Order: sequence, then structure tokens, then C-alpha cells
Amino acid sequence: MENSLFFKAPWSQTLITITTLVCVVLLAMVLLFLILGLQQQNPYFLLWIILPIGIVVMTALFMVRGYHLDGDRLYVERLGWRTEIALENLESATYDPTAMDGSLRLFGNGGLFAFTGKFWNKKLGHYNAYATAVRLAVVLKWPNQTIVVTPEKPEQFVTAILGR
Repeated sequence: MENSLFFKAPWSQTLITITTLVCVVLLAMVLLFLILGLQQQNPYFLLWIILPIGIVVMTALFMVRGYHLDGDRLYVERLGWRTEIALENLESATYDPTAMDGSLRLFGNGGLFAFTGKFWNKKLGHYNAYATAVRLAVVLKWPNQTIVVTPEKPEQFVTAILGR
């Protein structure tokens, strides 16, 4: 489609570091629980092995892989599914590398495969984030909602989204 554009969601060094460290810790937990559970013949040790693996799998499903602009819709591409955002009544789209600075995560994921969920800071107030590299932040504002995305080429993304 000529009206369809895709922008990758690159990972920042911070996201790579957090994801790597958390996965290493969770893998170490699995190995520890496996060793201890087999030695002590604890019937519940499988639960303690499944839990860390489940955390990785569930958060991986919500990772942000990219952003697809198609007509009057923005799709946040996930692992095997996508989140649809209607662009009707969009008031502004601006590239702001400091948009997420000083943010408080209210609900969501703070760095295992992505920075997603509900956040708050003084600059934006309450907002939803679908981010992988916070310095690439594009702030999308509607009358009742603010969303932050982090496409690989933020200036081109802003131009493309405002051209719709």
C-alpha cells in the first residue's frame, strides 16, 4: 500500500542492559530452583521454575517491534499481535528526546523488552508509552490522551503522521 509506512523500534543501550540483566537473573533463579528442588525432592519446585520463565515469556509478548502507519491508524507492532491507535483528532506530534525524563511508571513494564504502560511526569502529565529508546520519543497528543512512541527516524515519523 502506498499509504502504509513502517518504522522500526530500535533498542537503546539502557533497554538492552536491563533486559539482559533481568533475563540472566531469572535464568539463574531457574537453575537454582532446579538444583535445589531436585536435591530436596520438593513437589512445588516446578512452580518456582515456571514462574521466572513465565515472566520472560509474558513480557516478551508485549515488546514493541515497530510502528506501522496505515491510513488514519497507527499500529504498535508487538510479538505476534499489534495495538491499534486511531489518529482521528490528533492535535500534535512532536519529536522530543527529553519527553520521558523524570517519568514515574504508574502501571506497566519499566525495561524488560520495552518501556510500556501508563506513566506520569511534570512535562506530559499522564501518558501511555510504547517505547524502546526514550531519546527517540515522539509525543502524540489528543484532546484527552497523550501517547509516546519511539520510532527509529522520529523526524520522518512526525512528518509522515502529520501528513495524514
